[in-house]
Amino acid sequence: NGHVYFSLKDKDSVISVCLFATYASKLKFAPQNGDEIIVLGSIDVYPSRGSYQIIAYALEQTGKGDILYELEQLKKQLALEGLFDESRKRSINLYPNAIGIITAPNSAAIKDIIFNLKRRYPIADIYFFPSQVQGENAPKELLQAFNLSQQYPLDTIIIGRGGGASEDLGAFNDEKLVRAIATSKMPVIAAIGHEIDSTLVDYVADKRASTPTGAAELATIDRREIELHFQDSLEEMEECLRNILEDQKSHILDSKEEMNRLISDKISMLRQKIDLRSEQLASLSPKGILKRGYSITLDSSGKPIIDASKQKQGNKIKTIYYSGETISTIDEVKGE
Repeated sequence: NGHVYFSLKDKDSVISVCLFATYASKLKFAPQNGDEIIVLGSIDVYPSRGSYQIIAYALEQTGKGDILYELEQLKKQLALEGLFDESRKRSINLYPNAIGIITAPNSAAIKDIIFNLKRRYPIADIYFFPSQVQGENAPKELLQAFNLSQQYPLDTIIIGRGGGASEDLGAFNDEKLVRAIATSKMPVIAAIGHEIDSTLVDYVADKRASTPTGAAELATIDRREIELHFQDSLEEMEECLRNILEDQKSHILDSKEEMNRLISDKISMLRQKIDLRSEQLASLSPKGILKRGYSITLDSSGKPIIDASKQKQGNKIKTIYYSGETISTIDEVKGE
């Protein structure tokens, strides 16, 4: 509706300001975070919260505030030292065994982070290091919680808070905290819960998330992605096995055909050898000799006659041919 709401802040205190549209339309500048201004207005009570606020009628810009100036100087110094360099940023292990969380106890932030970690990657252990995230003691408690987290076997640390006004983020600009995070043993995800303003913790962290839920998503892989990956791997494995089986089947069929051919060739070769040996044996057998025109003559006792001089005239002899035989009587015996 054209109204302007902001806070005035110094090192020790803060108060809300409301500039209604009637007066806001007359402004000669657009107020920005860190501006130093003079406000003309009156003190009022905001009933729904029971808190004081200033109802402003006019604003006058006088320059940049000391708080913003000091923050910019610290930011430049840390940047020169290389604490914000992208080259030192580490990747996040998306399959963590343990995750540490640094934020306020009983806050929406811790509930959101734990809920989403359990939803996405329930097998990871969660370590909680409670700390105030705004107020005078917040920087000290955040540093203590961070130092404690370094003593545990964590894969990732999430540090942050839920949404809040820019003036409530001072604890995350603390120099000691930023320098400690730069030396972290494990990657750090900043989840300060704001989109527009950036704190020094955002710059030094390995990753930045705009919300606690976003931090949980950066810290883990979704189990549904793992399930899909396993399903894809299973299907790929089944396809590989099918291909292997098909290749083996084809190889077996080819081997079978080759074996049958080799066996057939071997049998044919052996048959040829047998036929040749049979012919050779047949040619050396008595029948084979008789077939070539020779004959065998036996005496009366059936013994082969190999010496004619031992035969006498009138002896009965038998002559065997390839086909048939004859019985004869010796008429004359001649020597060699």
